[in-house]
Amino acid sequence: PYLDENRINITLPSLRVDNFSRELMERIQGVRKSSLTFAPEAGTQRLRDVINKNVSEEELMRTAGIAFSGGFAMVKLYFMMGLPTETLEDIEGIVHLAEKLIDLYYNTPERSKGKTIQISISCATFVPKPFTPFEFEPQVSREELLKRQEHLLSCIQPRHRKKIKVSWHTYEISLLEAVLARGDRRLAPVIERAWQLGSKFDSWSECFHYEIWEQAMQECGADPAFYANRNRAYDEIFPWDHLDYLVDKAFFVRENQTAHASETTPHCRAKCSGCGVNRRVGRACF
Repeated sequence: PYLDENRINITLPSLRVDNFSRELMERIQGVRKSSLTFAPEAGTQRLRDVINKNVSEEELMRTAGIAFSGGFAMVKLYFMMGLPTETLEDIEGIVHLAEKLIDLYYNTPERSKGKTIQISISCATFVPKPFTPFEFEPQVSREELLKRQEHLLSCIQPRHRKKIKVSWHTYEISLLEAVLARGDRRLAPVIERAWQLGSKFDSWSECFHYEIWEQAMQECGADPAFYANRNRAYDEIFPWDHLDYLVDKAFFVRENQTAHASETTPHCRAKCSGCGVNRRVGRACF
């Protein structure tokens, strides 16, 4: 009510597909209708199962139907590109999902007449992180990512090119994130040297210059591919293994194997997966 009275429009960040409601939609469009953002993460159900994203295409369509019937005509979809086991078929699935939303929009009787649907697809490059089942996985190479990006664009039908807009993050930013995420103490002089060379406000894209980091790594003898682009064995000793998050490394190994089998793991509230926390704290988590 405060926002309505003061004519302040609110746009929510990425919403969960499985609990979006008509009531929420009506509450956030009091001043004007902006866009809604959802994160399917992957274009096919198989790949969503790999990353344990327990959201189905049916749930996304149901949610989009509620939004379209409420007058929304702009939808943003977040995906990750370069996920473990990803294929070109999964890339094509991103476009197919957008096309299904377009068809749904024009088949919704209550939609806003005279408006053209706009779907924004944003693809972030997957960055494997410590203390996750994908800490063993390589980040996709620049060449392979470019190939997948080109394939994504080629899958958009000419009649849909005005309705579907595609954007993605700069690869160098994601590469550096992967290097720093899984780096070891040998990166300390790299970070200091990058700072000495002028790297200071890198989170602002206009201030990020990858060539500075490239020079720093060359001078310090660090290979970014070693940290970002290689498979890691289950028994490799990681730089973060001495940190105790109460979760067993064996759990991440099992979850990685489960992911490669395209199987999902239920939520902890539904079934214990034996991550090790309950044994360490001496009681059940839930």
